[in-house]
Amino acid sequence: MLDTSDSDHTLVRVFDKSERSNTDASFWEWLREDVPAWKNVKYEWIASSQFGDQIVLTHNSPIHDGPAVYMLGPDVAGPASDNPDWPENLIYLGPSVDEWLARIEQFGDEFSITPGSLAELSQLLTMKKRGGSL
Repeated sequence: MLDTSDSDHTLVRVFDKSERSNTDASFWEWLREDVPAWKNVKYEWIASSQFGDQIVLTHNSPIHDGPAVYMLGPDVAGPASDNPDWPENLIYLGPSVDEWLARIEQFGDEFSITPGSLAELSQLLTMKKRGGSL
């Protein structure tokens, strides 16, 4: 498992490769059963949040071409989308596991599951480098 924090409190538990699964992610199974556009999605369950949200890698998502990493859960509040195939409780975390894990390493696990905040963080870090305060 990837160590995502210096403390015992982490928001994300990334599974070892031996722990990953192509089945039994209940939210993803529900999505395949209840949302026609997601019926044929294949996933690899790669991580969970401390809140039980399920993070998967797909290669055949109906809303992104190629690989995509998503988090799905009952209390997830993803960005609004006009795409009817985009569930409101789904967050796109990036195009690859490596990119997502690099973001965990660079910004910590909080920003690994709230990528919309990265633009704000980037602006703050740029301002600090220029001598401003956070």
